[in-house]
Amino acid sequence: MKKLLSGVLIFASIIVAALVVWTVVYNYRERLSDRQLIAIAVDDAIKSTHGSIKYSSADELMRLNPGCCIVRHSGHEWLSFPARLYEDGLSVVQMSYRIGGMSQAYYFKEFAIDANGKILDTRGIEENTRTRW
Repeated sequence: MKKLLSGVLIFASIIVAALVVWTVVYNYRERLSDRQLIAIAVDDAIKSTHGSIKYSSADELMRLNPGCCIVRHSGHEWLSFPARLYEDGLSVVQMSYRIGGMSQAYYFKEFAIDANGKILDTRGIEENTRTRW
């Protein structure tokens, strides 16, 4: 019985030590900058077909919509289940960019992007006015 108890204690100690090491490494890894996160979102946004305005490049979208993007690193209540599991290393890029010529329509879109630059989730809505933060 003593051998079994000591074996379980050693096993539990190894598990706790591994979790501590993993947490330290995870929290100190290099994260993408806000500029890199915005570039990922803008590159994806120019592929969409909302409205009459079509952007030929990410630079064009950024030039014609100054101040279109912000990055949030916490408070991602809208995320669905799989993305929720990775919320710690997750950032949300919010964009508001013009999609209509004469109509002055805008598209507000949010991108959930993980620490590796992968887009995990998106959502968007067409608006008549530009969202300002």
